[in-house]
Amino acid sequence: MLFKSHNILLVDDEKSILFSLKAALSKEGYAVKTAENPTEALRQIEPGAFQVIISDYNMPSLNGLEFLKRVKQIDPEVVFILMTAFGSEKLAIEAMKEGAYDYFSKPFDIDEMRVIVAKACERFSLAWEKKNLEERFLGEPEADRIIGNSPQMQLVRERIEQVAKSDMTVLIQGESGTGKELVAEAIQRRSVRASGPFVKLNCAALPENLIESELFGYEKGAFTGAVGRKRGKFEVAHGGTIFLDEIGDMTLNTQAKVLRAIQEREVERIGGNDPIKVDVRIIAATHRDLRELIERKQFREDLFYRINVVNVTIAPLRDRVEDIPLLVEHFVKVASQKLGRPLDGVTPRAMTALKNFKWPGNVRQLQNILEGAAVFAKGNQIDLANLPEELQLGFTPGSTTAGIDWIAEEIEKGKSLDEVVALIEREMIMRTLTATEGNQTQAATRLGIKRGTLQYKMKLYNIV
Repeated sequence: MLFKSHNILLVDDEKSILFSLKAALSKEGYAVKTAENPTEALRQIEPGAFQVIISDYNMPSLNGLEFLKRVKQIDPEVVFILMTAFGSEKLAIEAMKEGAYDYFSKPFDIDEMRVIVAKACERFSLAWEKKNLEERFLGEPEADRIIGNSPQMQLVRERIEQVAKSDMTVLIQGESGTGKELVAEAIQRRSVRASGPFVKLNCAALPENLIESELFGYEKGAFTGAVGRKRGKFEVAHGGTIFLDEIGDMTLNTQAKVLRAIQEREVERIGGNDPIKVDVRIIAATHRDLRELIERKQFREDLFYRINVVNVTIAPLRDRVEDIPLLVEHFVKVASQKLGRPLDGVTPRAMTALKNFKWPGNVRQLQNILEGAAVFAKGNQIDLANLPEELQLGFTPGSTTAGIDWIAEEIEKGKSLDEVVALIEREMIMRTLTATEGNQTQAATRLGIKRGTLQYKMKLYNIV
């Protein structure tokens, strides 16, 4: 069972009922909180705060059925049990039609109540596990996401296999866009915590005051605007994994609090005094050199050693050019599905340009460019002309090894010398027109031909 201690909220305007129920359920190991009316209860309820809510039907301000509807709007996953007066089974059945899990009548039998609550907790755990498994396994297969046969990517896959089944903290390093989050998801998906929550936080996207409230949560009134209690990411990730992306951008003050959370396995909400135990696995990622940041006194050395238990480094795309064809095949397939029309890869000239490019934005940039190019592809393949200008200008057929490879590919396809020469000629004309911003007179001069000849060839090669 995922939840070692289910959180239960009891709602009843009779203090004696709350006292006896809380005493009985606390003995069973549940974490129990109480509210004397629906208004007070609604202040405590937020998504994931409670696994089970037990509520009386006859209460001031809202009856049990109205309260149930409000609860389900806030947290559809929570399991709701109704308490009714003896002989009010009709009301209970109506509530079950609205989403209540079960009911018991007052005065209640304590053993019967324990059985109903235990089943409700089991129901929540099974539903939670099913939901998480569906999200992880019925989505895009992992094998289709960690793409590449280069030695660098083979090593990454080996590391994922080695660390996934352990509960060790992992640090993933690599430039922006290399796929650090995909690696983190792959580790979580294969881990013993696979059915637990996978909570992500980009540490670079939030200022210090907000990142602390996101990580640790806050109590009502902790600061201006804190109108209610909020659970932090560490609490939400209890029983699963928290992914701290771009941890190198975290301030020293926040680093100290994260270090304490890792060491003590507990957190304190902002404005609170009670430590909250958390059972989470830490996966961190950064595009920055943490050792260099340590030397510059911008990253805590003790935190570095805490998160760098197992290291996974992802090479930039420019250092694994052999992976580009596989990535292109995958992203074109994705683009084809999004556009709802068939696309069969890229032309050889486009592939050469893709291989020649340095890819400062790595795999993410490649994906974005291919999806954009697919929109403008006229046939069933993405051509060089569909790629951004910076890639087109980097394409030099015949002048580099990549260019020679491109010509060889055309010859292997059975193209004649005249056909290959025509392809090169068309490319030279297109590039020259681009360089002269479409001025045909200047382009003809650069190419050493007459303007009329240029116009003829433009028509011949269908150059607009």
